[in-house]
Amino acid sequence: MKYIVMKYLRVSNEDGDNHESDSIGNQRALLDDFISKLPEFEGCEVMEAIDDGRTGTNFERPGIQKVLDLAERGKIHCIVVKDLSRFGRNYLEVGNYLEQLFPAWNVRFISINDVYDSGNHKGATSGIDIAFRNLIAEMYSQDLSEKIKSSRRTLSISGKNCAPYAFFGYSKDPANRHKLIIDEPAAETVRLIFNLYEQGLSTRQLSKKLNADGVPTASSRQKERGAKRDWGKNGKVNMWESGAIKRILKDERYTGKHICGKFKCIELRKMPTRTAPKDEWIVVPDAFPAIITDEQFFRVQEIMSGKTTSSSSKPLGENLLFYRKIFCGTCGRALTRSKLKSGVVYRCTTHKNIDGLDCTRDSISESDLVETVLTVIRQQIQLADNKKTQINSVSSENLHGEIKTLQKLISKIESEKLSLWEKQHIGTISREVYQGKNEKLNAQILAYAGTITELESKETESMQENVFIEKYNKRLEIKELSKEIVNAFIDSIHVFASDRIEIILNYVDENRIVS
Repeated sequence: MKYIVMKYLRVSNEDGDNHESDSIGNQRALLDDFISKLPEFEGCEVMEAIDDGRTGTNFERPGIQKVLDLAERGKIHCIVVKDLSRFGRNYLEVGNYLEQLFPAWNVRFISINDVYDSGNHKGATSGIDIAFRNLIAEMYSQDLSEKIKSSRRTLSISGKNCAPYAFFGYSKDPANRHKLIIDEPAAETVRLIFNLYEQGLSTRQLSKKLNADGVPTASSRQKERGAKRDWGKNGKVNMWESGAIKRILKDERYTGKHICGKFKCIELRKMPTRTAPKDEWIVVPDAFPAIITDEQFFRVQEIMSGKTTSSSSKPLGENLLFYRKIFCGTCGRALTRSKLKSGVVYRCTTHKNIDGLDCTRDSISESDLVETVLTVIRQQIQLADNKKTQINSVSSENLHGEIKTLQKLISKIESEKLSLWEKQHIGTISREVYQGKNEKLNAQILAYAGTITELESKETESMQENVFIEKYNKRLEIKELSKEIVNAFIDSIHVFASDRIEIILNYVDENRIVS
């Protein structure tokens, strides 16, 4: 396998005064120059992963997750970063990767500005100076986080926008990034949504109309205006949905109010997990031009409060078995989970929002899905077990034969040494000749013994490199499907019809099983 080097680049707003020097372009130039000057990297394959606008206080970043996944699977051999803070600012997690995981995965790690190369620390820790740098980076992030929160709160109280992107209907004033101005094409869509809903159209009818008329969605409009951020479009079809329209109808900011502070971050490295009480929100009236009037907004809220919502369809939660795993095989969008009297079912609702797509109207029951997924995982476990047995059998035969041959050679050399000693003892050869020949024979014995040691560890190393066998053999007996097992082995599930689903497995890129 060709030697593969992975460049990892990260930049975020938390970099403060260093933002320019830490830009993606500058990091890439530094890394490319460094790699080009190392003789051992000549002819190697170079890959790149980027996290633009992502904090380093946690590892919930798509770029770094890709890097870590490839590293664990043995698909890359070396990771190069500008400095440790680019890789991460979490003292404990960074240390765990440097000291435990990367050595176990046989992955070399280089931090250029820290003059750190794990290749120079074979069998030893990375040094107390690196540990202190990690700790200082985390303390810096904590201090910087508090300062940024304080600064943003001060700006928010004065009605100034602090978000990196303007919300749908608005754009940032080119002359003042803290000021919002109306984005007229998007604002027209917002007015249309409020007007038609007030006239009696449901959110589902609105979504179908907007899709039929080809009205750009919020994410499409942001892309049109040059936004670089990837909002993670859910599926292959970018379309209006009932949920997105409801969020617009409930957003009081369209009356010109600046509203923030709805969520509070419990820990530095965690995403917002707690909704703040409404009396703690920051609300500044007339902070920017209104798209709709207060009167219309409250009329719409009264209409919405009078609507009854179906209890059969509930929002997906992280505790659900197939959360963010099951999609329509045609349009690629997540299936809707509904609880009926007969049990839980999944179905594609794209046809309710947009016409012309050949998505299946069938529903698939969760019980059938559980049975199918269990069958597939058990098949993979059996396959992994068979491969392990096969490898063990072949390795044992080869190992036994090679070791036996080397042991015979060592026995033969021992006999030669004994014969040589007898010749020196009776005076047939001089002591100097005996010592010279004896040293050569000892060197041969050491070389053969070293080869035997390598052969004995070869099977273990082979098993460690086979991620497929390693992962599945940890689950030799699975009696029931759990959330942990689904996350461990299932990448995604694509439903084309109730009798045809496609299960994409982790760790087995070449195996795409269709049931």
